[in-house]
Amino acid sequence: MRITKYIYYSHQYCGLIVGIFLLSMSLSGSLLVFTDEMKSAQEEKWIKTDNANGHYSYDASFQNIRRQYPEWEALTYEQPHKNEAVVYLLRKNGKEKKVFVHPTTGAILHVDEGAENQLRRQLLQWHYSFFAGTPGKITVFIVGCLFLLSLLTGFFVYRKSIWKVLSFKVKLNRRSKKAFYSSAHRIVGVWSLVFTTLIVTSGLFISWKVTSKALKPAAKAKTIAASTVRIDHAKALVESQFPSFETHLIIVGGDYSNVKLLGRYRDDPFYYGKYYSNFTVNASTAQIEKKQVLAEMPLFDKLQSISSPLHFGNYGGLPLKIIYCILGLTPGVLSVTGFLLWLQKRKKKSGHHLRTQNKLQKVGA
Repeated sequence: MRITKYIYYSHQYCGLIVGIFLLSMSLSGSLLVFTDEMKSAQEEKWIKTDNANGHYSYDASFQNIRRQYPEWEALTYEQPHKNEAVVYLLRKNGKEKKVFVHPTTGAILHVDEGAENQLRRQLLQWHYSFFAGTPGKITVFIVGCLFLLSLLTGFFVYRKSIWKVLSFKVKLNRRSKKAFYSSAHRIVGVWSLVFTTLIVTSGLFISWKVTSKALKPAAKAKTIAASTVRIDHAKALVESQFPSFETHLIIVGGDYSNVKLLGRYRDDPFYYGKYYSNFTVNASTAQIEKKQVLAEMPLFDKLQSISSPLHFGNYGGLPLKIIYCILGLTPGVLSVTGFLLWLQKRKKKSGHHLRTQNKLQKVGA
C-alpha cells in the first residue's frame, strides 16, 4: 500500500512540475506542426519569378552568394518548381538570412535579413531551450524525463480504466459538475497516453541530440577551401550512382570543403522522414567521400533520426497535422487539471478527517 501511495504521489507532483512547462511547450509544439505552412507563407511574396520551363542551376546562384556572403553556411531545400526562385538559408554565428535567386541566371532577387527572428524560428528556440541557451536545453531534457516518468506512473494509475476506456465502455458522468470533469479527465487522459508517450519519447531523442551538440566544445575554425563548389555536379553524381535516392536538402559548409546532400530512398518507410540518409561530396575531388544510409544505421541512431518526423507529424498531410495539433495540447492541460483534481480530493479528505476529530472531541468533552 505504501509503494502504491508513493506512485500516486509521484504521478501527481511530477505532473504538476512538468505541466507548468508543458502548457507553453504544448502550444509551441502544436504550432510547429505547421512549420511547412508557415515557411511557405513567409516565402510567398518573394519566391515567384519568371521561369516557365522549370530549368534551374545551383552553381550559377551559389557563386554569387559565396562572393557576397563569404564563410556563411548555405542550405537549400528541395528543387524549385516552375516560376519559383531558388531559396538559400544562410547561417553564421547565430544569424540567418534568406536569399532568393533566379533559378537560371543566378541573380539575387531579394535578401530577407534577420530570418532567425521569424515566428517559426522563435518557436523552435523556445521549444528546444526556453531561450536560455545550453542551460535551457538541459532543462528541456530534464522536464522531458520527468514527463516520461509521469506517463509511466499514469499507466499504473489508469491500469483499471485503460481497456474499458479504449473499448468505449466508460461514459461521461453527468451527475454533477465535478463528476463530469473527473470522468472527462480520465477518458481524455487514457486516450492521450499512447499518443503522448510517442511524442515525449521522440522529443527526448531530439532533446538529447540538441543537448549533446550544445555540450560539445566549439569546433575550431577551418581554413576556407579554394576549390570551386559544384553543387549541380554533386547532386548529379549522387543521383546517377544511386537512382532511387531523392535529394531534399543541400548543405554547403562555411569552409566550402564539401557539399552534403540529405534525402531519402523511394522505398524507405514513411516514418523515416526526408532528410536522414546523406552523401558528402568532396569539393576538391568532386567524389563521394562519405555515405550514411538510415536503414543501415545502428538502432539508437535510427531511432534518433526518425524521432523528428514522428514528433512533428511530418509524414502525413494537413489532416494528420491538425490531429497532432489538437492532441499536442492535451499533455500540459491534463497535467495541471489532473493535479488540481487530486489536490481538491485531498483537501476534501483532510476536511472530512478534521470534522470527524472535532466531533469526537465534543463527544469526549
